[in-house]
Amino acid sequence: MLDIQIHSGAVEISGSFDMGYMGRYGADQIRLYEDPDLLRCREFVTRALGPDCSDGDLSAFLTEYFNAFEEKIHQNRKQVNDCFLIHVFRDLEACGYPYWEIDGLTRREFLPEDPDEDVYSPHWDEMDALDMACSDTPNDGSLEKPDVEAVLRRNFPSMDWDALLGSIVPEVLTLTGGRRVLSFQCSDGFGEALLCGAYDELDETLAFCEWHNH
Repeated sequence: MLDIQIHSGAVEISGSFDMGYMGRYGADQIRLYEDPDLLRCREFVTRALGPDCSDGDLSAFLTEYFNAFEEKIHQNRKQVNDCFLIHVFRDLEACGYPYWEIDGLTRREFLPEDPDEDVYSPHWDEMDALDMACSDTPNDGSLEKPDVEAVLRRNFPSMDWDALLGSIVPEVLTLTGGRRVLSFQCSDGFGEALLCGAYDELDETLAFCEWHNH
């Protein structure tokens, strides 16, 4: 949970924000760049407080607003995590990324004899359908979705998914509010450019709106 305080025009943030598989972001990694006077003019603030709210009222509102969004992520953790995973996988598959060459990321007993030919290609159609079902859609529980993580673990047992997820390094979380509530940036801990400054923005329905990696 976060505590957001505004004093003499300066924003101070304490606490942390849990983004599931994308990592837990500490106060020193969380940004709220807008000046408080500009925040007062944002629709999501004026709708709740009007344009002339005090620093105390604005602080309390922003704290409640972003903590409620964190709780929304928690309540829909499965779909949010799955959406992150399908984005990560789509990038790996698109370039035929040879993750099996990375020590600590490969379960070699499950690796086919010719991984360059036989890791990704047998599952192209199924994974394309999974991507279509999960991309550009809400992750707030309003739609029923397939279990992305279960499919990835079944189809790609040679990838040590636990090792990858355990290596995620949270970097920056930017709070914006409104239609797109926040953005995150994270990398993996293997240093092999699987995830390098991976970035996305979440809207009010927890949809991922702007995926970039590298």
